[in-house]
Amino acid sequence: MAAEVMTQPPAAGGGQMSEALQRFLRESDEAERASRASEDLHSADDASSEHAASLSEAKDFALDLKNLDISSRNISLQGLEEAVAQFADHEVLRAILEQGGDPRAFERQYDEQLRAAELESIQDYILESDNLAALHQQICACDEILAGMEGLLGRFQGDLGNISGEIRSLQEQSQTMSLRLRNRTAAEAKLAAFVQGLAVPPDLIDAILSNPVDETFREPLQALQKKLEFADTSSLARESAALRDVAPELERLRARAALKCREFLIQKVYNLRKPKTNIQILQQNVLLKHKHLALFLRRFAPEVSAEVRGAYVETLSRVLSGHFRVYLNSLESLQDNSISAGDVVGDAAPTGGMMAAAANLFARAGASGKRTDPFVLGDRAALLHHLDQAALIPRVAETEGRRFPIEMLFRSVNKLLMDTATTEYLFCCEFFQDDSVFSELFQATLTVVEGDLAAQLQECWDVVGVLLMVRINQMHRYIMSKRRIPALDGYLDRVNLLLWPRFKTLFDAVLANMKSQNAGPEPGKIHPLAQRYASLATSLLLLNVDAQDSQMVHCLDRLRYTAVDALIRLGNLAPKKRAGNIFLILNLTHIVGALREAGTQGGRGPAAPAESSMPADSAPSTSHPLGQVGADTQREFEDQLANCTSIYVEETLASHFTDLAGFVKRAEAAARRGGIQAGGQVPGYGPREAAPIVKHFSASWSNTMEALNKETMTDFKGSACGREVLKAALTQLLLYYTRMLDLIKGAGPEGAQLVKEAVTVPSIMYEIKRFNRT
Repeated sequence: MAAEVMTQPPAAGGGQMSEALQRFLRESDEAERASRASEDLHSADDASSEHAASLSEAKDFALDLKNLDISSRNISLQGLEEAVAQFADHEVLRAILEQGGDPRAFERQYDEQLRAAELESIQDYILESDNLAALHQQICACDEILAGMEGLLGRFQGDLGNISGEIRSLQEQSQTMSLRLRNRTAAEAKLAAFVQGLAVPPDLIDAILSNPVDETFREPLQALQKKLEFADTSSLARESAALRDVAPELERLRARAALKCREFLIQKVYNLRKPKTNIQILQQNVLLKHKHLALFLRRFAPEVSAEVRGAYVETLSRVLSGHFRVYLNSLESLQDNSISAGDVVGDAAPTGGMMAAAANLFARAGASGKRTDPFVLGDRAALLHHLDQAALIPRVAETEGRRFPIEMLFRSVNKLLMDTATTEYLFCCEFFQDDSVFSELFQATLTVVEGDLAAQLQECWDVVGVLLMVRINQMHRYIMSKRRIPALDGYLDRVNLLLWPRFKTLFDAVLANMKSQNAGPEPGKIHPLAQRYASLATSLLLLNVDAQDSQMVHCLDRLRYTAVDALIRLGNLAPKKRAGNIFLILNLTHIVGALREAGTQGGRGPAAPAESSMPADSAPSTSHPLGQVGADTQREFEDQLANCTSIYVEETLASHFTDLAGFVKRAEAAARRGGIQAGGQVPGYGPREAAPIVKHFSASWSNTMEALNKETMTDFKGSACGREVLKAALTQLLLYYTRMLDLIKGAGPEGAQLVKEAVTVPSIMYEIKRFNRT
């Protein structure tokens, strides 16, 4: 209803608004907001509520316009523009301004509407009076219920407050009791540990005194050990009167337990002395199962522990040294002694010639049957691939009638020694917890083995065998380091100090023998010195290819220099220089062939894998299959062979094709002196001078080549070496002939005509191939 009143147009025209008009607008807005709030609160089709809202709205819009006088002189127009701008969009104000009229008329109209709305509202209230009375009763009943609930909640809140107080009290009591419990638990733990650490129950005493030393003795002994450790380490126990009471009993139990442990361990140690006793089985199955006994003695009876240790050291030292002494004696009968001092130093015969020296050198076949070159490596290096094989069994080998070189016996002894040392070292570390026990008990065994090795080396003249032993010793060091067993480091060092001096002694003897050789060359024969050098050098190179030992490199250089000097010296003993050159070609060809053949083996590596034998500070420095020193050695002898072959070829061609070779050499020398380029005409060496030579060559070249072939085959006894030299000679002949033709071609038409009449190069090449095939 208020909204209808507000939307009606004003009765009078527009005039100037005053503060009363502004108040009117504000009251209108407030009435409208009150109406909307009332409608939101009473939206349940409550008629009485709607009438009350309408009445309220009507009352709110009862504007007081009596004081509105547009002709009054006291009207202040200050802020009018702002008010008009502020309320320009108001519906009532817009309607009044648009219609114009007297505001008092609007006031009377609104008063009448309000009175009508009030009367209607009163009628509505009268009609709804019964409902309002019932509503009032319900509200009163609700108030009573809410008052009861308020009282109940108040009492409940009071009860909760009391309960909270009781809970806080209980929490404080609980914290106090928890603290007491922790203190009592800590005290109980300390007291229990103290009592348990010092109390000696009767069953413990009975077990220590009565139980045999077996599995039933382990637990009581460990319990006694804990009590003794507690009495020694606990400061609280040392200051207590309880320890003074129980100490004598603990001491008696300690002494009794130590005595029983001693008797048991000494008995088991003495069992190791029995013949045919398997030491390792007894150690693993008996002693190690009772290592707690040794630990108890070591901790609480050191004097008894020292006695047990001494008995074990004495027993094992005697047993192991005896076993190795017997084993070494058995191997002596299996050693192959076919290599003697004469194989190293040789038997140079000053007057008997080379055949006599060779006869003395290789005649010692003896009762050992067919004899082989002592410097040849052969399949002996295969041993380095099988170092992990079991040691030799002398009885089986003797039954089979087998004999072995010194390096195989050395490997067998050291294989057995390393396995025994590894087992014993691990046992001593686990049982005695002291590796010095191993050093004491194994010293006698090492002394026996080292003494036998030293004696064997004094009688050993096998230089290749000694070097193999050096390599085996190096690889044994690697094996022990891989096992993480340092027990034999000192022994392996001492063995190395025994082997290297003996190798150098034998090596120096070989060099001295080479220097003392004075048997002159025999036509078509390879000198024994070259054979021995080729065998020894290839063997040393093959054994050094993986290790690249600096000492061995030095030795190989010395050997090469000595061999070259000796061969040159022996070549000079020939009656003619040509015969000496042929001697050098034969022997150098043999050496180069041996080195090349060894290179094919070096690529595969006759030794064991490099990671198991190569020292950490050395490695192959070249891709050559024989290493850098092998490459240097092979290149040295190839150069020497090329020089000797070139000398022989030039001498041979100079004797059979004197004019041809001389003409080419003189012409080329003149061209060099005159600065004439290749293909140019050389004065004095034109077609006229070359024509007799060409004609003579065309008439005799085939017969002369046949004579050259026969001479070469005679000089070299038809050997493969001779065929290689012949091939070089014929190749050089062809080069001389083609160079002569090139000189003639540069002389113009006359030279070209002479070339056409000469023997063709293909004809000569065909003849050369025929000689090569034969």
